[in-house]
Amino acid sequence: MTDNVHLRRTRRLAVALLAAAGSLALAGCGGATFEDQAATTTAPAGEEAPTEGTDEGSDGFSPEAVELGEQFLTQLDLPSDLIDEFEAGCLGSTLIDALGDADAQDILTTEDPTPAQLDALEAGFDACISGTTLAGTVTGLFFNELPGTPTPDQSVVSCVAGEIDGTTGQLIVGLFDSSETGNLPTEFLDTLDVCVPDEVVADLFVEELTADGTFDTTQATCIAETVAPQLSISTLAAAGQSDGLPADVEKLIEDATLACVAGG
Repeated sequence: MTDNVHLRRTRRLAVALLAAAGSLALAGCGGATFEDQAATTTAPAGEEAPTEGTDEGSDGFSPEAVELGEQFLTQLDLPSDLIDEFEAGCLGSTLIDALGDADAQDILTTEDPTPAQLDALEAGFDACISGTTLAGTVTGLFFNELPGTPTPDQSVVSCVAGEIDGTTGQLIVGLFDSSETGNLPTEFLDTLDVCVPDEVVADLFVEELTADGTFDTTQATCIAETVAPQLSISTLAAAGQSDGLPADVEKLIEDATLACVAGG
């Protein structure tokens, strides 16, 4: 039978990772406004992004449209060098065309956006803001909540950029909704499943399992290499949003502990 100390330790690690995954909604949404959220240059099927020459001003967009778009992007904590004036103008113009000036501006501060505002925001970001622009922010929503806040490899950020391109509006609206429902958007979790390497989760397991001397490095590495490839981010997040670990996760942890420690 597995040593209870060993099993409690591995469960504690799992719970820590689940809590990190489960906290992403709050980290990503900044409450009930759009002030801390994320956003893509492919237009949705059947739609076209506004093009240069549509309005007067820089890049063919009015100064008001550019300013509105820049306000949205600035509130995402994007580095200034990633805020593209054409993308900002495209976004602002799309929102103003769909909603009018007042309702478009209202999205910046409202805690209760209307369905029309959410639809316009999703369409505008999907059509105008590239995945590359938001990849660092989206990736950071996950890595910044992990123990030690590890720095993601550039290959992870590039992967995220490709995965969210064309769907960043869906991602933003999903993250906003998650602050109300507690459920992380499928688009976000699917992106993490594809782009976050098993090694990231495994390294976290090793660090946590060796922290107080319960496991040596060899034992911890064995457990990590057994467990990490079988636990998707989606699984961790789902467990983090539930009352406890699923039976299959419990069994996975127990089997890995038996094989690597008790059986070793």
